[in-house]
Amino acid sequence: MAESDTGPASTVYDPSQIEDKWYRYWEENDFFKANDDPEASSYSITMPPPNVTGRLHIGHALQDSIQDALTRIHRMKGDETLWMPGLDHAGIATQNVVERKIAEEDDLTRHDLGREAFVERVYAWKKEYGDIILRQKRTLGDSCDWERSYFTMDEDFSRAVQEVFVQLYEDGLIYRGDYLVNWDPANETALSDEEVNNEERAGHLWHVRYPLVTDGDPDYVTIATTRPETILGDTALAVHPDDERYQHLVGQTARVPVLDREIPIIADAYIDSEFGTGALKVTPAHDENDFEIGERHDLDTVNVMNPDGTINANGGPYEGLDRFAARDKIVADLDADGLLVDVEEHTINVPVSDRSGAVIEPLISRQWFVEMEPLAEPAIEAVRDGTITFHPKRWENEYFRWMENIRDWCISRQLWWGHQIPVWYYTDDEGNPDPERGYVVSVDHPDTDEEMVQDEDVLDTWFSSWLAPFASLGWPDDTDALKTFYPTDVLVSGYDILFFWIARMVMAGYHFTGQPPFTEIFITGMVKDEQGRWMSKSLGNGIDPIEMVDQYGADATRFTLTLLCAQGQDIKLAPSKFEMGRNFANKIWNAYNVFGQFMETDAQGHPTRTYTDPRDFEELEMVEQWMLHRMHTAINDIEDALSRYRLNEAVSIVYDVFWRDYCDWYLELIKPPYGESMDEQVIARAASIFETLLQLLHPFMPFVTEELWWKVRPREEGEACIVSDWPQAADVPHDAATHDTFAHLQELISGIRSIKSDYGVGAGTEVRTVISLPETATERAAAMRAYPDYFEQLARVTDLMVGHDLEKPTASASVVVEDSEVFVPLKGMIDLDKERERLKSTIAEKEGFLKSVEGKLQNEQFVTKAPDDVVERERQKKRDATAELERLRANLADLEQV
Repeated sequence: MAESDTGPASTVYDPSQIEDKWYRYWEENDFFKANDDPEASSYSITMPPPNVTGRLHIGHALQDSIQDALTRIHRMKGDETLWMPGLDHAGIATQNVVERKIAEEDDLTRHDLGREAFVERVYAWKKEYGDIILRQKRTLGDSCDWERSYFTMDEDFSRAVQEVFVQLYEDGLIYRGDYLVNWDPANETALSDEEVNNEERAGHLWHVRYPLVTDGDPDYVTIATTRPETILGDTALAVHPDDERYQHLVGQTARVPVLDREIPIIADAYIDSEFGTGALKVTPAHDENDFEIGERHDLDTVNVMNPDGTINANGGPYEGLDRFAARDKIVADLDADGLLVDVEEHTINVPVSDRSGAVIEPLISRQWFVEMEPLAEPAIEAVRDGTITFHPKRWENEYFRWMENIRDWCISRQLWWGHQIPVWYYTDDEGNPDPERGYVVSVDHPDTDEEMVQDEDVLDTWFSSWLAPFASLGWPDDTDALKTFYPTDVLVSGYDILFFWIARMVMAGYHFTGQPPFTEIFITGMVKDEQGRWMSKSLGNGIDPIEMVDQYGADATRFTLTLLCAQGQDIKLAPSKFEMGRNFANKIWNAYNVFGQFMETDAQGHPTRTYTDPRDFEELEMVEQWMLHRMHTAINDIEDALSRYRLNEAVSIVYDVFWRDYCDWYLELIKPPYGESMDEQVIARAASIFETLLQLLHPFMPFVTEELWWKVRPREEGEACIVSDWPQAADVPHDAATHDTFAHLQELISGIRSIKSDYGVGAGTEVRTVISLPETATERAAAMRAYPDYFEQLARVTDLMVGHDLEKPTASASVVVEDSEVFVPLKGMIDLDKERERLKSTIAEKEGFLKSVEGKLQNEQFVTKAPDDVVERERQKKRDATAELERLRANLADLEQV
């Protein structure tokens, strides 16, 4: 049994004293370990493998908190539970950070090092930051089966990736060809459509004259372009076939400005006669739509860009210039030649690399592609027929939108870090790939006497991670792990990778295993700063989850993130919000001390014997019966929330029943007067309920609950809260009638407290109280008379009169609770004249405040121009002030009658 360093006398919970201790205990006892048993009831989650580019961010902590809570719940329910951890090699992102590091430290490029040495440096980076990430996850309390941890470049995982490539190729779904791709000039690699962001930017529309070769009228055709540098690659001008302005020019030729190359004028229905001049320059090598026009009309394709974004030899006098420098020079030359007609300000959508931030260049390139439409069909049907369910459901629409308009996936990348494409080329006499001799697609080097070399390109990072749910379990081998834990149960992820990863995993799962990779998808919101901005290094507004753990504790961090995780909604987060979790941990800690101080314990604070309560439910005090009923309903409500993946609601229920019901009501009523001891059976009942609460809270706050779980009764070696039985509502006795009666008493007591607060009567001041009920409320009246000590302990009522249809005493304040009316005589308690003046002054002050708020809301400029949240705050101020004024005026009316 792990020893406690913090005894029951401590009133402040110190997580630093216990978190490492319990994590070691869990690991040493193999509580995280899942056993392969195809016959067992299993539950499994595949962790979205974090990139080895750096440390974890607060978004990882959010998703880990959710996944670990689900894992711990199902482990406690007795399922063979696996949370599969992993790390992703993150091709472009990791290569970028390592290249920058090499440049900063050694003033070298990867080309200076060579491929083999560079890959070794990346592996060294992976070792360093992979270890950091795994330590961070342990610090958060993640209960993964660490012995199964995989890396997407591990030998077994790599083999699965290569098998998939070969299988797709043999299925006719992988092909190679020269196509227009999204080219990142900074990383010098192709990107998929999902790796490109379209940003709206201010730009220009240049109107340029193209001289006609044939004499006649007009001498020029004017076109409009947002990218003058692509003029160098023009191979046609195009007009709409029905555009009467240009019909007579179709079939003639024009000259490319600045290069004087002749190009045909063609007709194509794609052309929008209303845009610009109605004539379009066609550059098949640098525009997707132009590429399709070029295919239809068999036009030449002239690439004018080098891989680094500079102009190549096809650009003539502009060769060697950066594309944007070439743009400026071409515009200047057009102006000098009298061919620049006009320049308009024009807002354009600019494609930008998600990784490097460079402006994407559409470029003809030989790449490998996956035909996606056949893969998408069963994946669409799986969501449509309910085999796979989204939480929240609205994300299904986004899923369908993308899947039903899916495009082929460019999977090859011109990088050194990643899975090398399993394609082997015959070589020429100098050992170079010889395209004329063809290639062989094979996992291993082909069995041939001829010299062959492997394709130097690597696969897109997502081509490996889309296999994670089954490749991590040993696929393509038919392993026991695969039989036990696949399909997995739920995928927890942010919406930012819905298309990158989630949708592709569904497609891969069906194609390669014939089954869905998971049956539930829980989409979390994204964590933003308190102003709703994305967190970034440039803004300096990021929150380091480990710093939050150091400051507030892992439990507080996890609890706060889960509580704020309303399904599908983004989280506006400030570090101060973690104080809520820390305060709750302290409340739990001190709740134990209320009854724990009366228990017989050893030097470590562990009880030396088990306390028992021989009483039947009917023999319990009303507050004990009420508390058990609250536990019964709370367990049911928690199960309902969990079934709907409303984890924030589940943790809110536990928080409420623990803090408000157990601490603020139950413990306050069972604790003995100062200096007296607590009855053993009362201790036993309090400890038993406390133990159940700890079990309900454990998945969300595992450390403090594990520490306290050992303090409520003696435990055996190998026991732990982490593997204790999840509470069942059916096991908790309950009675709705008793619950309702006590709930009525609660409202009455709260009403007395409110009266004392409203009239400035100290909370500890003893008061006389009269409660009037109708003749029909005999049971309630009996309960009030039976438990006057409840009123005394919680509202300092020392003289309680309960009766039917009683008159209001002179100079009393009152409050109505359902069919009961509470009167608290104030004469002698306060200076009535002084209180009347205070109320009048407060009312006048509040009326002035309300008038100023109403003035703001009547200002049309404010209501229409201020941010919605600012306007809503003012409206809330009005509602609050109006309600407070009503209460203050009612209090004054009471005193005016005296």
